[in-house]
Formats: sequence, structure tokens, C-alpha cells
Amino acid sequence: MPQIFGVIKEISLVGFIIRTFIVGIIVFLVGRNIPKRTINQLTAYDFILAWILGALTVAPLLDGEISFTYIIIPLLTLFLWHFIFDYISLKNRKISLYFNGKPAILVDNGKIMRKNMKKHFINIDLLLSELRIKNIFDISEVKYAILEPNGHFSIIKKESHRHVTPIDVNLFAKPVDLPLVIINDGKLFEENLARSGVDRMWLMNNLIMYNIDDIKNVYLCTIDSFKKIYVAKKNNN
Repeated sequence: MPQIFGVIKEISLVGFIIRTFIVGIIVFLVGRNIPKRTINQLTAYDFILAWILGALTVAPLLDGEISFTYIIIPLLTLFLWHFIFDYISLKNRKISLYFNGKPAILVDNGKIMRKNMKKHFINIDLLLSELRIKNIFDISEVKYAILEPNGHFSIIKKESHRHVTPIDVNLFAKPVDLPLVIINDGKLFEENLARSGVDRMWLMNNLIMYNIDDIKNVYLCTIDSFKKIYVAKKNNN
């Protein structure tokens, strides 16, 4: 059995493979247990933490003289600190704003806030680019443009430039539900078929309209709340 743990000056090929396997497990556990807030918001602190954790985790692969035992304490310490920080941020808004940062208004009622732009190193080209992503090509249409703590831009149009919604004209909008997957790669999901209020015979009658007589020939089939189905055949490229 090759030496894996501890300080190793020369790692054998088998030992290196086993170390790689262990690092893979550690990476999975690290990614699995970091709160989802880290991935979704990715504040400056979250980015630095993820970078440090990644560097610590792969260190035993890059240098055989770095023992796994050397990285356990830093990993556990950073995990503990991160969870404590998240808990305190949930309980205290002032501390949360201090660590995560505050939103910065870049455009206020069509007026560019140059002081905030300069403070956060945002030039006019980047601002215009973000507006174009939101299908806005005229700053005068913008009521607020806000730089969020995670680096994302939130854009709010002026009332006169917003799209008309059903509630604006007192119209009833049909509710939208997520379609249910009833066939995935030739496999029928009986529970979703029952939830949609149809049976197998109804499904097969509808599949015949797509020239399909066998469920195994269906790559994907979904059904919405109005019993409208989407079908993708396996032989379609």
C-alpha cells in the first residue's frame, strides 16, 4: 500500500491516483456543503473564500510534502467562520451590510450618479453595455440603475417606458404552471401522467399524431396544465 497521508517527498503513481481520488471527494463535500448563497450571490467575500478553499483542497496534489492533515484544520476553520458569518448576517442587518456591501445607485431618474460610478470603478461603456443587455438603449428611459453587492445590475424603467401588463388593463391572465415530464429518454413516468389527469391510452392517442407508436421512440414528452404536449423524437437531430 503506497504512502498517501503525511509528508511524501516522492509520490508513486498509485499514490498520486489515490490522492486525486481523495481530493475529488473533498472537493465534492466542499461544494456540497457551502451555502447556496455563495453560488447565487457571489459577493467579494464569497469569491475569495471559494478561491482559498479550492487552493487548500488541491494543495496535496501540487506538492507531495503537503500532508492532508495540514489542510484539514484550515478547511474546518474557514467552514466554521463562514457559517458563523452567515448566521450573524441573518440576525444583524448592519453587520450584513458591512460585510456584504450596500447597493449603489448608478442612475437616478435618468441622471447618472458620477460619484457612485467612480467609487465602484464603473465606466460609462460598462453601464451602457448592461443597459443594452436589458434591451434599454436610452438612459433617459431608466428610473433606477442599481449596482448590487454581488456585482449584478438591477434596472428599473420609468413608468412611461414599462411594458403594459394584464393588470394595467384589467385583463385576466391565465395561470402558468411548469410542464410535467411524462417521458424521458423512452421511460414513462406514471406518477406525472396521473398528476396531469390523463391516462396511458390518452397519451398514446396523442403520440400517434406525431407518428409515434412506441414510447421508447420518444426522447422527451412534457404536458402542461392545459393538456398540451411537447414531443421530441429520438431520431430527430
